[in-house]
Amino acid sequence: MKQRFISTSTHKVDAKGRVSIPAEFRRVLDRADPDREPGTNPRVHVLYGDPREPWLTCHSMASFDEIADLLDEMEENDPLLPALNAYYFRHADTLTIDDSGRLILTRALRDRVAVDGEAVFAGMGKTFRIHSPDAPQESVDPLAALLGTLPEGTSIASLLPRKRRLVD
Repeated sequence: MKQRFISTSTHKVDAKGRVSIPAEFRRVLDRADPDREPGTNPRVHVLYGDPREPWLTCHSMASFDEIADLLDEMEENDPLLPALNAYYFRHADTLTIDDSGRLILTRALRDRVAVDGEAVFAGMGKTFRIHSPDAPQESVDPLAALLGTLPEGTSIASLLPRKRRLVD
C-alpha cells in the first residue's frame, strides 16, 4: 500500500528547534521506515541544497531509497551524477523523530528557510515540505498560478497524465 503525505498544517517551533510533525505524516514516516532497528523511532531525510527553494524537502526513508536506487543506476561518468549526489547526500540530513513526535531542526536548517517560531508542513505526495508561513505564496503553492492559465471550465483532473493522453 502506497503512503502519501497529504494536507498542510502550521506548527510551533521552540527555541531549540523542536517542532511537532503532523500525526498523519508521522504515521507515513513510521510505515515507510521498516528497516530501522526495533524499538527506534522513524527517520526522515531532509534536503536543503537548492537555494532557489524557500523550503526543506523531506523524504520518507522508502522514498529516499527509491531515489538512491535511481542514482545507483546512473553511469559513473554521467556529468550530472556529482551534482545529484551532492544534492541528495551532501546537502541533506537524516533526522530521527523523537519520542514526542517532533523533529529537531538545527539553527542552520531553520535559517536556510527563514523558519522562526512557526513552520508549515505541506504534503506533496511522496514528499513533504517544511517552510516559513512568511514564504512567498507563489513559490510554495503554484496552484493559483496554474489555475490562472487554464481556460474557463477546464478541470485540474484533465492535467493528470492519463487524462492528457486521452485529450492529445
